[in-house]
Amino acid sequence: MNTFFTFVRNQHQTINLMFTQITAFVQPFVVAIILLIYIKYRFKINSWKLIFKALLFGIGTIFFMLIFDLIASQMGYDMLGNLKRSTFYSFVVIGFGAEVGKFILLRYYFLRQRTFKGPLDGIIYSMLISLGFTMIALPLFTLGIFSRAVDPQILYTYTIANMAFAVVLGFFTGMGKFRKNRFIDSMTGLGAASFFHGFYYFINLTDEFLIFSLYGFGLIMIALLFIVKAVNLEKNDGTPQL
Repeated sequence: MNTFFTFVRNQHQTINLMFTQITAFVQPFVVAIILLIYIKYRFKINSWKLIFKALLFGIGTIFFMLIFDLIASQMGYDMLGNLKRSTFYSFVVIGFGAEVGKFILLRYYFLRQRTFKGPLDGIIYSMLISLGFTMIALPLFTLGIFSRAVDPQILYTYTIANMAFAVVLGFFTGMGKFRKNRFIDSMTGLGAASFFHGFYYFINLTDEFLIFSLYGFGLIMIALLFIVKAVNLEKNDGTPQL
């Protein structure tokens, strides 16, 4: 009888794991479809090619986090036995490693496009890049490619969290189109997005659900404020274009 209950429990755990993995894999694709539909009806599209490039090229930005993770594993910094290593892995390997590739693509390719006008464009392209990143990052997390395994709550929330990081990165990078201090705006976006991403991962290491919930609520509020600000700036230029 004990063997039977053990078998049933193991099967239940296996089904739950499969459900979590499938949910994690599907999320970024569903969000991408919703975002593309929104773009179609909200913007005057000058080039769908650029939009799909953002999704496709975003997949390649995972390369930077893989390299950072490989270096950390060689140095032993993926063994998170103390606060110093946990902080380094969260903020440098995961936070900066994930955001630097997105930033390079957004800042040095999409920002230079003729149709790129300001913060709202920055947010949209940054979201698309982040969705491409998340489409490959989540399967890699699930398959254990990275040195450090992740909890199920990361798999459930990572897509939405990356959208919020994308808003921060895209807003400040896009502001560089309006102002002369483009370097400062760009570094602010990269630094803020890396910090939020790293702090998100760091909280998940602590298993503090209350802190995670408060952080998530605050992050979403910040992202919404940036979106509203970007939309208000765009209103002065007529119908938004991509």
